[in-house]
Amino acid sequence: MKLTRSFTAAAGPRGLMLIMVYWLSCLGTRPAQAQQVLLQTNVATDTIAPRTGPNRPWFGHVYLGYAPAVGASALGVKYGFGSAETLVGGRLKRRLTGGLALCADLRYGYLRYQLNPDANHPAPFRTDPEADQHLAYHQAQGELSLRLNPERRRGNVLGRYLDVLAYGGYALGTTYAAEQPAPGGGQQEVVVHQPPYLARWLGGVGVRVGSNSLALVGRYRLNDALRSPAFPAEPPRFTVGVELSWL
Repeated sequence: MKLTRSFTAAAGPRGLMLIMVYWLSCLGTRPAQAQQVLLQTNVATDTIAPRTGPNRPWFGHVYLGYAPAVGASALGVKYGFGSAETLVGGRLKRRLTGGLALCADLRYGYLRYQLNPDANHPAPFRTDPEADQHLAYHQAQGELSLRLNPERRRGNVLGRYLDVLAYGGYALGTTYAAEQPAPGGGQQEVVVHQPPYLARWLGGVGVRVGSNSLALVGRYRLNDALRSPAFPAEPPRFTVGVELSWL
């Protein structure tokens, strides 16, 4: 105490003022130096709801589809991998309500029917057990579907869904091909591009039942694939297969 008083008396009023300023500055800066910023948020940005995603107002994705032909046919089609439709496309979904959405597709479709060599076929198709014949359609297709979701509170996922759909497209290219043994040995192949008896416009209806990225799809073709009146028989109108989506 005596030392402080003697120092204050020696320093004078000016020194006392400098000491007070120094202590006040120390008291004001030390608490601030001990603070750390733990979280920074922009309220105007962080409170905006995302508008894209599997269960948001807008969502788009690509998918692959494969559907073998099924059902009766008097044309004599060989069922299995040789008669099927392969699809590659993209889908845009617009959510209307929690359980209802509208989907629009654009895709490429390759439809192929392989003829059974043991069956009788109308002309110009060949009736030859050694002939390997097929019809092919390279199509640009569009599709509209109405989607029903039973799980309205499912988070930002597709969930389980049922689509009622209608599709149609134009065959950019059609082909009839036949391969058989040549008279002199080897194989003889005949390919006819854009034959007049293969229809260019194909369309139909169907349903899709899915869960997230995997779906089971069935379609029924409404119009004739062979448009000439000379063909009383038709390839199978049904296809049933799967779709795998990349979400």
